[in-house]
This record gives sequence, C-alpha cells and structure tokens, in this order.
Amino acid sequence: MKYTRLSLLYPIVVLLVTGFLLLSRPGLVFSLMQSNTTYPSELANLLGMIFLGFGFLMILIYKYQVQKIYKWTIVIRIFFSLCSIGLYYVYQNPLFIALLFIILIGVLITILGLVKDQEIKKLIHED
Repeated sequence: MKYTRLSLLYPIVVLLVTGFLLLSRPGLVFSLMQSNTTYPSELANLLGMIFLGFGFLMILIYKYQVQKIYKWTIVIRIFFSLCSIGLYYVYQNPLFIALLFIILIGVLITILGLVKDQEIKKLIHED
C-alpha cells in the first residue's frame, strides 16, 4: 500500500497548513477560498485547531501505516464533499466550492494510489 500511503501526504499538508493559517491568519484563508462571508476570529481559530488535530491524526495513520483506515479516508472525504455541495446550495458561498475541489483532489490522489497498489499486488501474485 505504498502509493495509497503516500497519497495521505496531500491531506496532511493541506490540514496542517490550513490549520496553522486559520489560527494565525484566518482572513487570508477565507480570502483565498473566495468566501463571501466574514467569520468571527474565535470560530476560525477553533476550526484551525480542529484542522491541526485532524492533520496530526493523519500523520499517525501515515506513520503507523494503518492500512485498514486508508479506504475509510475516501469515504469520509466523499461525505465532506457532499456536505460542501449541500452547504454551497444553502449559502451560495464560493468557499464551499473551493473546499470541494481541495477535497476531491485528495480523493482522486488516494484512489489512484489504491489502484496503483492493487496493480502491483496483482503483478506480484501472478509471478
């Protein structure tokens, strides 16, 4: 599961960088995400704390090679994608579309990693 494991580096970096920026420069994050709403600093900082927590959790999954969780990261991110679509529909805030694309890039990378790992596993078993 080498490639699937490597694919987890993308959400790790996104979560850690975004979490740090939400704690230190929340206005920059919301500006880059094209948000049409202003948010209280307390909420942005709390979100940054949660992002950092998820980032550190992903680091542990990566470090300890918890392969049973790799596929579940796809399911969870698909859930987040569906929520982003729903929230965009309700609030018409472009932030949710930007978030959707960031999430889907990670899903695509992980799916490609799974496919590549399955191909390698199949080749090994054929020999």
